[in-house]
Amino acid sequence: MKRYFIPLLSCLLVISFLRGALSAEKKHQNEEVLATVNGKKITQADLANRLETFRNTDAETLDTIKQEILDQMITDILLEEFIDRQGLVVVPEEIERAVDQVRSNMTGNQKDSGQSLEKVLASIGSNMGEFKRSIKHSLALEKYFNNKLDDRTLEKYFDGNKSLFNGESVKVSHILIDTRNMKTQEELSHAQEQIKSIKKEIDIGAAFDEMANKYSSCPSAQNGGDLGFIQRKGNLAKSFLDMAFSLRIGQISEPVQTEYGYHLIKVTEKKEGAHVKFGDVKEKVRLAVLDEETLKLLSQLHKAAQIVINQ
Repeated sequence: MKRYFIPLLSCLLVISFLRGALSAEKKHQNEEVLATVNGKKITQADLANRLETFRNTDAETLDTIKQEILDQMITDILLEEFIDRQGLVVVPEEIERAVDQVRSNMTGNQKDSGQSLEKVLASIGSNMGEFKRSIKHSLALEKYFNNKLDDRTLEKYFDGNKSLFNGESVKVSHILIDTRNMKTQEELSHAQEQIKSIKKEIDIGAAFDEMANKYSSCPSAQNGGDLGFIQRKGNLAKSFLDMAFSLRIGQISEPVQTEYGYHLIKVTEKKEGAHVKFGDVKEKVRLAVLDEETLKLLSQLHKAAQIVINQ
């Protein structure tokens, strides 16, 4: 019996050692610094916590999500620093009131009725902690910009951007060559040449919907690239919207670049906007200006910050 004891003991020691080494390696990986923002570290563990709800996502999509979450974590740090520097105070009661308002709105919304806020957040890869943080940032920025958004400023913005508020819309189709997972200049150059080549084929007679079905990376490809009607104030990139609203019916754009890649855009129908008065849409104008000012501020904060990405 003794002759088996020593090899077994050795085996157990090796296994124990390997477990310790793997645990140490995992700990080391978790402590790996992905980025520093003005000296503040974002570790692999920080990112892993945010990715917990995306466990079953395919690898390609997960890579994109990782980058988006890392970008958001960087922005969160910059906003926290800015809020502290400005002495902007948001008390817990204000955050809870905002959360309660969202819950109330969900109860009154037929589409969301029956779903808890927590479930809705989980379905988009978020959680209550992240949601409350975003509410805090929103409330703080609203306080910061409050004195700058007087009626005169808002009305001037309204006069120059009526198409954002009068319901004007265009029906568009697009072809997308997705570049989000491209790492090298060679890949990006190839994507640019590809979209130009597709445009040439369309110019000499190829049908836009058939080319979309054949080449587009967007799920809309199966519908010939049709995105339906879009308005000036939407979730699409500004460069995309600017181009779409500048086109005539039936006209196809030159390649347009957004954060998603290269697009060709075709307008198939237009709906004119209704007559609208400033007083009727004042709150919408205020929110639009607040969004714009926030984007400008974030751009300034990123430019002024010392950000190091370790990739």
